[in-house]
Amino acid sequence: MRVTAATLFSIAVAFSIAWTAAACGTSAVRDATPTAIASASPSRSPIASASPARSAEEDVRIAYLAYWDAYASAVLNLDPSLVAPFAVGEELTGIEQEIASFRQQGVALRVVVQHSIAVSNITDRSATVLDRYVNNSFAVDARTKDPPSAPGSGEVIQDAFFLEKSDGRWVVTRSVRQR
Repeated sequence: MRVTAATLFSIAVAFSIAWTAAACGTSAVRDATPTAIASASPSRSPIASASPARSAEEDVRIAYLAYWDAYASAVLNLDPSLVAPFAVGEELTGIEQEIASFRQQGVALRVVVQHSIAVSNITDRSATVLDRYVNNSFAVDARTKDPPSAPGSGEVIQDAFFLEKSDGRWVVTRSVRQR
């Protein structure tokens, strides 16, 4: 898919609106972590109640955060196969190149980020995640994975991630840095 200036402008406007809404404390941007309520006593209702189905937005959020978990594992262990179930095409190729570069330098990356995400442009087959995240990731020794912690830069990064539904699963196909 070709990215035009109008598409990037639309994404930037949507991101700005979502970020402003989040900063104002509205529920436009919610935590992607699903919550479950457990009960110690069984229900006496004769009708079994199923948990409500997740919305498409929730499915995209969960898939996006799973992508980040897999990405973090892949760049720490220098193994692109760990992110392959969550990224395809241009995105996976970029990660493979990033990992090859880390290998050449003898380093890996410990990912430490704080996300603020908004999901937009959801259809049956595609969605966009706008993420303004604080990046405190840092390089570690590729073999020992030391140090276990370090101060990061605290750089605030804004990216748009494009997801497509493939075989019933959301996968990241590419991302664009917002400048």
